[in-house]
Amino acid sequence: MTAMVKKNNFFSMPLVIAYGGFLIMLIAVCYGLSYGDFFIEGAVLIDMTWGIVTLVDLYLGLFLFCFWIICREENITIALSWSVLILLLGNMLSCLYLLKVFYEARGNMKIFWLGRHINNT
Repeated sequence: MTAMVKKNNFFSMPLVIAYGGFLIMLIAVCYGLSYGDFFIEGAVLIDMTWGIVTLVDLYLGLFLFCFWIICREENITIALSWSVLILLLGNMLSCLYLLKVFYEARGNMKIFWLGRHINNT
């Protein structure tokens, strides 16, 4: 029982970050949709050097995250579905995937990181 409590304590901060990240991104996306013009402001962003660098950095991170999902998920269709959604909707969906994985792992770090490969270790 004590070991499980310690593992759950480890997971409490990432859970707070994942929930918080999801809510922050949801608010930011709603704000952007309400007050911004995606096509006009997106065109300005693409015209700026640091806008391009920021987008390359963002998508590199998203692709790395998607690679982890594809490696750990048992069902490739589910893995690809999550990956497409993350590439379209960004880190808001990454936070949701993390929440899913945290709850599936139930405090077990091997399950968290390896998913379907847990039996291969």
